[in-house]
Amino acid sequence: MKKEKKAKQERCICPYCEEELIVASSPLCQACRVVFLHCLKCQITVLDREATNCPKCGELLS
Repeated sequence: MKKEKKAKQERCICPYCEEELIVASSPLCQACRVVFLHCLKCQITVLDREATNCPKCGELLS
């Protein structure tokens, strides 16, 4: 049972269409074509499509 929970936690799901992402490091959801923003300073993926600054460190998103 613990292995099933661990496998579910490792999956990467698109927050907009809830489809599993094929490549976790990809900034694009293949299903709904949303491009995720990535902060170069603190290395987090920003899920808010309208964000212009990183919510963690305030760095400008490109």
